[in-house]
Amino acid sequence: MPRPPAKAQAISNALAARIVEGELDPAAWLPSERELARVYEADRSTVRRALRLLSEQGLVQLRHGAGAQVRTAPRVRRAAADITRQVGGWRGFHVSARSDGRTPFTRTSVAEIEADERVAPRLGVPVGTRVLERARVQGVEGEPPVQTATTWVLLDVVEAIPVLRQVDTGPGGIYSRLEEAGHLITFEESVTCRLPRVDEQRTLEIGPDQPVLTLWRRACDQDDRVVEVTHRVVVGDRHELVYRYGAGA
Repeated sequence: MPRPPAKAQAISNALAARIVEGELDPAAWLPSERELARVYEADRSTVRRALRLLSEQGLVQLRHGAGAQVRTAPRVRRAAADITRQVGGWRGFHVSARSDGRTPFTRTSVAEIEADERVAPRLGVPVGTRVLERARVQGVEGEPPVQTATTWVLLDVVEAIPVLRQVDTGPGGIYSRLEEAGHLITFEESVTCRLPRVDEQRTLEIGPDQPVLTLWRRACDQDDRVVEVTHRVVVGDRHELVYRYGAGA
């Protein structure tokens, strides 16, 4: 796929930053093409290309004869620590989405696979070791997906907790099952940002120039043994990650 002209990409990036940072509210109208061309010192065809890029990223809706409007769906405000507590029957993404008054969905597949060079070192096992993979696509009803979340669990842990092979692992999900089995879990998470792969573009319904957050999380037990690893790929403009610090957090 050919890359867009650098000027159009620069204008698109500048406008996207204003939308993602909240400077332009949901449902707000962008300035007219004529005004944007003046501000960014570009011709109107370049501005139109920039607006199409924003539309492809799902940040604006182009309305014929009216202009470009910031899409109205709010971001899911996600608490970074939402996996550490069970609320009702849920942990993680569902807890944060429901607290925002949204109706979340999860599509899950489960398979036994061989750990590759990305996963094996994080689990502390040789490449090719067989592990359980739980792959999920998550979002809120009526909107494109917010994230993919793929978890890999050591098979000896799965043998002790067979329900982990099921799509529905019960209230609180796998972390509640681990706790019930006597694992005292500590989490470690790292966050980076990049452009999406082709398969991620299809799954998350985004364009090639729409950044995603990538999060790797390891769950260690009381013996400091890694029992599972999770990799999340999150659409940046559909998600806000919130951390709380301090003695009162």
